[in-house]
Formats: sequence, C-alpha cells, structure tokens
Amino acid sequence: MKGEKIVITGYGVKVPGGYNVDHFADTLLTGSSALDLYAGEGTEGKNIAFGVVHDRLEEIQDKKYRRYPRISLLAMSAAKEAIQMAGNIHLDQYKTGIFLGTALGGTLGYDEIVVLAQQSNLKVMPVNGCGIVHYHSLASSIAEFLGINGVTRTVATGCAASIDAIQDAMMYLRAGELDVCIVGGADAPISKTVIYAFGKIRCLSQDKELHMMGVPFSKKSGGFVIAEGASVLVLERESSALKRDAEIFGVINEVSTSNDGQGIFFSDSEGKHLLRDLERVTKHRRPTYVNSQALGMKENDRIEAINHMQLFGKEVPITSIKSITGHTFGASAGAQMISSLIGMERNFIPGTVNAIREDYPELPIVYDTIQAEVDSFVVTSHGYGGNNATIFVSKYQF
Repeated sequence: MKGEKIVITGYGVKVPGGYNVDHFADTLLTGSSALDLYAGEGTEGKNIAFGVVHDRLEEIQDKKYRRYPRISLLAMSAAKEAIQMAGNIHLDQYKTGIFLGTALGGTLGYDEIVVLAQQSNLKVMPVNGCGIVHYHSLASSIAEFLGINGVTRTVATGCAASIDAIQDAMMYLRAGELDVCIVGGADAPISKTVIYAFGKIRCLSQDKELHMMGVPFSKKSGGFVIAEGASVLVLERESSALKRDAEIFGVINEVSTSNDGQGIFFSDSEGKHLLRDLERVTKHRRPTYVNSQALGMKENDRIEAINHMQLFGKEVPITSIKSITGHTFGASAGAQMISSLIGMERNFIPGTVNAIREDYPELPIVYDTIQAEVDSFVVTSHGYGGNNATIFVSKYQF
C-alpha cells in the first residue's frame, strides 16, 4: 500500500461562479469574473468587492440543517456533488475518513454573537452559537450529512488548508487505515470582523473599479477579494478505485508543505520555502502549467513570479483563477485543483482574468482561456501563518 497511487475519483464545488462542476466549467471557459461590487461596505465606507455564492443550496434544504453555519452548508453541498461523481461508492462499506481544511472557520455570524455576548444578552443568544464559533462544525457536519463514522478532522492551517488536509488523508490511505477520504476545504469569511482585520493590514482591494480588484499579477490591484466557498474531492487508493470500476480523474503524484517560520505577522519575502516545495513536487518534471496562488497582493504575486521563473522559466505557463472566484481562503487551493481537473478533462487552461500584460512581461501568464491538452498541473498555495503547500497532479494512465 505504501507505494500505491492515490487517485481522485470525484469532486464537487460551491464557489463564486461555480455552483457545481458544470457551472464552474462554463465560467472558466468564458473567463467571466464572478465578483460583485458592494458600495460602502468596505472599511470606513469604502467600496469593496466580494465573491458570493448566490445559490439557494437546494440540495441541503432539510429543516434540520437550518441552524447549521454557512461554512457547513457550503461544504455539505460540495461534498454531495463529489460523492455523486464518485459513482457506485457505498461509504458504509468502506473505512471512510473526512479531512476538511479552513482558514477562519467560517466567520459569518461571529459579529452578531460577539455583540450579544458583550451586552450580556443570554436570552437572545442563538442556540446555534457554538456551531457558528467552532471550527470543527465543518468536518463534523459532513460526517453527519454523509453518515460517516470514521476519522474526522478539521484542519485549520490558513489558506493552504485544502492541500494540508489532502496530505493528512494520504497518510491514512497509504497506511491502509482508511479506504476512502473526503477532502478539501471551506470558508464563509464575509463579515465585518474579517473586512476590518485584513483592511487594517492593507491586504484588501478597495475603492477601485471592479475589474481592477483582486487581480492576480497586477501591480495596481492593491490586495485580494474576500470570497466564500467550498471545494471537496474524493480520494482512494488506485486498487480500491479499480475494484469498483470507478472513473479516475487524476493521480496525486506528490504533495509538499512547509512553514516560513516567521511567526503570524510575517512571511518569507524571498519565497525560498515555497520554492523548495515546488522543487520537491516537480522533481525535474515539467507540468503542463501551474495554477497559482496569485491573488492580487503585490508581495504574494511577486514571490509566485520569482519562483516560477527560477524553476520553470518561460517553458511552463502560469495562471490564476482568483479574479474569477475571489480568494476563498481555506477552500482556495481545492478550488484551484478542481478548476484544473475540469480543464484536464475538457482540454483547456483557464485564463487569468483582467491581468495586466505590462506588469509581469517576463512571466508566461495565460491571460485568456486556451484550448490545450493538459497532462498534469501544479497548484501552489501559501498564506497567513507562513504555511506553504504545493501539489502535483497528473492525468491517469491506464
């Protein structure tokens, strides 16, 4: 089992511009941004953009879920689609685990609860308050929704959490402790607390025209766009997937993670730790392209550009979906993976919408969606707290 391939047999998504896999594919192919402008909703009345999932989540409308936090509902919806794509998989017959990552635990609702607590207003405090403030509502809600009693983990490692969750799950699969793993990430971070916290350190793009907000590889973007969403994948060992005649959508060749060791307020400005992770997953292989973490923050995007040119030069294209979806925090790396899995199946590389050609002229950016056969891709992710994560995924060869 130790050397056996870990394969992807299903995936589901619930992000801005991607309420399901087919919807996401259409958005990626057309290069349509799903961000919305909210006048006066930013810090001190500034205009700001958000990535919102304008979907009724009808697939989870059971009244028993009315009090569940939004982060859970988004993840449950994505998980349902992933399981359906995985085909004839009876989770009760397998040793199944859940590994879901998050950056903020879903802050929607925090603000109201804090105000009520400060007012000592127990009478009107909602009974679902604990569910809103507890990170583990994420994975545990999926366990109930899917009827899973196996290993259940919520991985709270920031923006890289989706890949961190995948790495954890792979260890259980390779050890034979689990047969199937539901993995990915989710966040519901659109709240006044988050807006002001990230606005204070000047990470957010505000008071600009919508097409200039949260644009990767743009030196005028000024920051990222806060977005909500969930991304979920189904992982199995190759032998398990073949035994039940499952369709295999990709192979996880290698995962590498690290930490900058710079504390919670700083990161490695040279990007050398992320570069090492890239070197570990590629091992001198050349992916078809890189699906980058770049999200419109100058230092972040600069590191992505430097590392890419040092390792690949102009030989390998690079793209980012963040100007389509916004930055979905803990769901972001999983959403990047799913966008590339869709492209690998349907033969295209998504474009970096609204990116400015003059800002990074040396970088081989995919500006517009292009039709191309995709044999493999690399996803990069890094964020608050210094966590870095990279993953190399290839097309399954029979």
